[in-house]
Amino acid sequence: MTKKPTKLFDVMTKKAAAVSPQPEPGEGKHKTLTLRLPPVVHDQLREMAFTTRQSQHALCMEALNLLFERHQLPPIAPIAS
Repeated sequence: MTKKPTKLFDVMTKKAAAVSPQPEPGEGKHKTLTLRLPPVVHDQLREMAFTTRQSQHALCMEALNLLFERHQLPPIAPIAS
């Protein structure tokens, strides 16, 4: 018979471990980047995402690839299709 965890932290840790998905092989951890944009830039990005039916994330990844190419680096930012 297993002993029940008594502390809330133990209960939450076990529950989170059981629910959190494991990354697929070859998929590294992603990093978060906070980007501060002027309101007019943010509005234009939102409008562009709406009219092109792409996410803002996809548009930013495309922009990063263009930046990499401009600096003679390979375009490696993944773009969702």
